[in-house]
Amino acid sequence: MGSSGRTRAALAILVFLFGAALLTDHAVAAWALRCKAPVLDLLVGIINPIGSGVTLLVACLALVAVSRRLGRASLHDAAWLAALAFASAGLVEFTLKHLVGRPRPDAAIAGLIGPSFAPDIDSFPSGHATSVFAVATVFAAYYPRLRWVLYGLATATALGRVYLERHYASDIVAGAMLGVLGAVLLLRHRHALPGGTLLEPPADRSR
Repeated sequence: MGSSGRTRAALAILVFLFGAALLTDHAVAAWALRCKAPVLDLLVGIINPIGSGVTLLVACLALVAVSRRLGRASLHDAAWLAALAFASAGLVEFTLKHLVGRPRPDAAIAGLIGPSFAPDIDSFPSGHATSVFAVATVFAAYYPRLRWVLYGLATATALGRVYLERHYASDIVAGAMLGVLGAVLLLRHRHALPGGTLLEPPADRSR
């Protein structure tokens, strides 16, 4: 299966998971509460900062600077596109979450509030999931042999948000969909973007 076929399959799976998550949001949240354990607290505490906007953006921009200096064109392109994917998908995510106004699981508020900038009324979609999947999708396109590691780390980061009671399952699936879609669109139109050395499309090395 080519890269475009894998992308369509991944998005189809995410759409299915989103529908399933909507039906089981509260059951999954209750299950996550029952799973609390010191070792999981430690693991989630380590993984959670990966999805932070500051962490990802600084890491991507640092890679842009270092790879340009070292003449690593592919790494430069991947890091630059990842930063753009992070920013563009993040802008859509930020707009949606404040338009939808869904309370976070730990906010003790039920139902949809609607447009709001109030604290804890910004659960849908997950910003962490959007960010990590946008960045993972770009790097997976350039380094396909690492895609399972990249998507595994992104999935673990997103699931950690449910464990921490900061998001429902449908929030993280929607964020993943948004991140993947935003990254795919940027990858397809990379040559029209600013940023210096954007080379040929990433080779399909999976065969």
